[in-house]
Amino acid sequence: MTTRTFRSSVLGPRERGEEFGRTFSDEISACVFAYTRLFEMAASGPVDLDHLGGLAREAIWAISGEIAEEINGLAAGSGRSVAEICAINARTEILALLKSPATVRGECSTVVRLNKNGQPLAVQAWDWYESLAGSWLVWEIPHPDGSVTTTLTEYGIVGKIGVNSRGLGVLFNILHHAADGSGIGAPVHVLSRAVLDGARDLNQALVRLAGAPVSASSALTLVAARDGECAAVSVEVNPVRVGYVLPDADGLLLHTNHFLSSPASSGDTELITGPDSVVRLDLLRRRLASSPDVIAAMNSHLLGGGGLCCHADPALPAASRFATLAVVELDVASGTLTAHPGGPCSLL
Repeated sequence: MTTRTFRSSVLGPRERGEEFGRTFSDEISACVFAYTRLFEMAASGPVDLDHLGGLAREAIWAISGEIAEEINGLAAGSGRSVAEICAINARTEILALLKSPATVRGECSTVVRLNKNGQPLAVQAWDWYESLAGSWLVWEIPHPDGSVTTTLTEYGIVGKIGVNSRGLGVLFNILHHAADGSGIGAPVHVLSRAVLDGARDLNQALVRLAGAPVSASSALTLVAARDGECAAVSVEVNPVRVGYVLPDADGLLLHTNHFLSSPASSGDTELITGPDSVVRLDLLRRRLASSPDVIAAMNSHLLGGGGLCCHADPALPAASRFATLAVVELDVASGTLTAHPGGPCSLL
């Protein structure tokens, strides 16, 4: 599989959404269908996608009117309803609302290494449902002010992992908290895109995330590089109180899928539903202590279906199998993103 990349040729949010929707109408429909099935699995029955999408639409408008207009364009261009497009953009929040641990799992391992030359190394293994292995692309989004947002995302979803041309990147780890799932709050994928589009520096990004009324938890790791300096911080957004995780004394910042900050760590449910997260974090730390090669350090299958390099467990039902769908590297200083299909072992 090769990485598909699309660069928008229009600048207006509505027009950009329409162009993307027309270009990838089949892929967006497949993504809507796949997530509708996941929602129904989580709910153990049919779901009212119009209602859920309507709730998501209100939350999206509260974050960004421009992104909401882009979503209207995505719907018009692809022939899907606005509610459907809003629902897949709030897929993390809807799965949390439906309260099914088996269908809201998901693993990601993130590494940031800050270098003295101001060129941070930022790498993530994105693990998600094996059935969605063909559902993603890299989207390059020019803006009227000349800046560019580049994001790895799923068809019809406005953003996820990404970087902008202002020296700011975002990596993504799903988290789970006992307080998740109360309504549909600010969708974390829309928040990531809003930060990449609008933040001109690290402080603006932090302020934007700190006040976000989320209903599903995630760690958004911000990486900044400018004027020969660099910094990184994982922002653990959750319904209780935002938390922050900083690099160690050597400039290494690691994150998997459990909370590393207080007070949210006391409500962490991942320690029950996905305890492999704590072992993955320890494996990363120890393997990186003996090797500067991040991809080699991520090439561990020790935990099987919960490994740093995750392959689908054939013992699980097909709809519940997770795999590393892509390895993503951000060059924050240059504002570029490289995505490699498959796990770390496919790069060695």
